[in-house]
Parts: sequence; C-alpha cells; structure tokens
Amino acid sequence: MTDEPGIWTWCLERNVLYADTALADLFGLDADETLVGLPVDRYVDRIHPDDRGRVAKSMSDAVIGGMPYFEEYRVEDGFGETRHVVALGRCFRDRSGNPVHYAGITYPLDAL
Repeated sequence: MTDEPGIWTWCLERNVLYADTALADLFGLDADETLVGLPVDRYVDRIHPDDRGRVAKSMSDAVIGGMPYFEEYRVEDGFGETRHVVALGRCFRDRSGNPVHYAGITYPLDAL
C-alpha cells in the first residue's frame, strides 16, 4: 500500500490519462500501463460507486468551467482495500481556449 501522492495528466483529446506508479498503486492498476496511458474510464471505474457520479460531474465542471478541481472520494486499491483520497487538478487550454490537458495530484488521506 502506497502512502505517496500520485501525479497524473489527462490528454482530453485522446481521453487517455498518464500516471505515475503511486497513482497506479492507489487505484489498483498496473504501473506499466499507467505510465504509457490508460483510458480515463479505467480510473473512474475504481472510484467507489457512491462517489463516482459526483466525482465525474466535478471533473466535467472543471474542464468546462476552467476552475480548479478539488474532490475527496474513495477508491479501491490493488489489495481490495478502500482508500480515502483527495484529488486536486486543473484544466489547461490551448491558445484558442479549447481544453487540451488536465493535470493534477491525488493524495491518500491516511498519508497526510
């Protein structure tokens, strides 16, 4: 079980999220796959069902509105444990104002 924060970036055009090994551990995903990118749905599927809709809406609102993202939720790690995390992120736009990248960090709350 990792106590390190996970760093990630989401390519919105391709809907692929790239992440480090700490985020892979937090979300119970294969570290080699996260480094080369996985569809964002693979991460969303690991969010607790009671939190999933709220988190998805908050992410969408952050992309559309350009405001910073902050959410606290639960995920299932690779050991079948439920972990409480807090995620912070921000959407970046191209010169025309189109959202292109979304980057952030996810902390396990028990490590803070």
